[in-house]
Amino acid sequence: MMTGTEITINYIIECLGLWWKQLSYTTWLYFALLLPVTAIVYQLMPRKNRKGVLLAASWFFFFSLSGFLLVANIAASVFVWAVGKGLDSVNNDPGLKRKEKQKKKKQVLFLGIVLLLLSLICFKYLDFMGMNIARLSKYAHMSFRWHALKLAVPVGISYYTLEAVAYITDVYSEKIPAEKSLFNIFLFMSFFPKLVEGPITRYSEADRLFAGEDIRVQDLAEGYQRILWGLFKKLVIADHLSPAVTQLFDGEYMDGGVALFAALLFTLQEYMDFSGSIDIAIGSARVFGIRLSENFRQPFFAKNASDFWRRWHITLGTFFKDYIFYPIAMSKPLLQFSLKAKNVLGKNVSRFITPTVALFFVWLSNGLWHGARWTYIFYGMYYFVLIFIENILEEPFLKALEALHLKETSLPVRVFRYIKLFFIVIIGEMFFRANSMSQGISMFKMIFTDLRFDMVIKHIQDIGIDRFGYIVIIAGLMVVAFVETVKEAGISLREKLSSAPIALRFAFWYVCIFVVIIFGAYGTGYDSMDLFYAQF
Repeated sequence: MMTGTEITINYIIECLGLWWKQLSYTTWLYFALLLPVTAIVYQLMPRKNRKGVLLAASWFFFFSLSGFLLVANIAASVFVWAVGKGLDSVNNDPGLKRKEKQKKKKQVLFLGIVLLLLSLICFKYLDFMGMNIARLSKYAHMSFRWHALKLAVPVGISYYTLEAVAYITDVYSEKIPAEKSLFNIFLFMSFFPKLVEGPITRYSEADRLFAGEDIRVQDLAEGYQRILWGLFKKLVIADHLSPAVTQLFDGEYMDGGVALFAALLFTLQEYMDFSGSIDIAIGSARVFGIRLSENFRQPFFAKNASDFWRRWHITLGTFFKDYIFYPIAMSKPLLQFSLKAKNVLGKNVSRFITPTVALFFVWLSNGLWHGARWTYIFYGMYYFVLIFIENILEEPFLKALEALHLKETSLPVRVFRYIKLFFIVIIGEMFFRANSMSQGISMFKMIFTDLRFDMVIKHIQDIGIDRFGYIVIIAGLMVVAFVETVKEAGISLREKLSSAPIALRFAFWYVCIFVVIIFGAYGTGYDSMDLFYAQF
């Protein structure tokens, strides 16, 4: 007969034994063990050693998710550090003339970016490229076979590769000096709160990451509050939707109503999953006094597709704008071509050439960044076409409003734009989630040729969500909608809550904790869609 102490010890050992399978942003092992233990050790250490605590926690977190693929992150960090040092040495070489210096810097930058992208391609896209080349070779009557390598992908490689590219590009353009400390580069490239799903961080924003400042009570409180809000969105809403989304997209019965319902549920699931995980990431960093960039700004209040993407995955959008759109749009060949086109096609047409070409590469990169699937590439091209059309029609649309004596801010115009945008987003997410391009096209056709909802009504409780689940999801969505509406109006709920009596504040946060514990979706039925954006 075991004593209570022995049972407790055995339980702890069993939990730790399952660590490698359970450690993620949404498990108690993360926010109730890894994060607080790291914070306690961090605070107890002398200031100069606190970076070491964060790096040890980051590498441990990375290893728990990707094992010895941690070596890939370390190697990339050493390479990025060396490229930065190389650029710095060229910048400070007094023996080089200006043109020679610029030429040599471009060579170093080109080599750095190419090798970083080659690493990303090898891990994420090699099988995709090989299989598609093999398919094309059949049409050309050539003999080429590709045996899938199925390489394991280091966690967060899509995120830390973009951060690395941004760093060496900023050193090249002398926006920031090259980092002398390899230790700092290690920490920047693997900092565990932003490792799995971002936000994509610029090196110029990482000062406090290396400062080793004391943990403040306010940062600790606000960090865990943000984590709790993220857990609410992820566990109470997104994970309740996950089984239904999987069943609908994999199901046999399908008509236009089912297709539209599936697309709607996935849109809600993806937003709650991704924004929730970003809240957890930002809250985790805030515990240490580190402020990561915001990645969402009420995207469903956007007026069009362009505005939507300025509010959704903000750090990815700003990366593409700064490091793809502007360099291409301002490149000499494109500017010269645009100037020649102006003489042939006229000013009104030629003014769209430069931004359209740059926009094409931005959205091609956006689609490819999400993964090695044609549905992702189509997703990027889908938004490219829509935003191109919006850019052309925006001026005529404003003139039409003026003729109708309507303002952009008037209620009918805003309602029209919100409905249009919501439909655009839902269709885009339907293709994004589709198991194949053929399924996405089939679902899209059904919406216009077989739109009926009798199948949805008949099977609404047979898709992994029961009546209790629907109540929890709808209530959760109402809470999120209320919070985002208030934020869009410029009102800070946290500030208003902080001015309330302390007993009321504690009662509120305890209620929130129990809501997540009681109404969160747990168990094997909800494990398959853990952190959707982590796969990118």
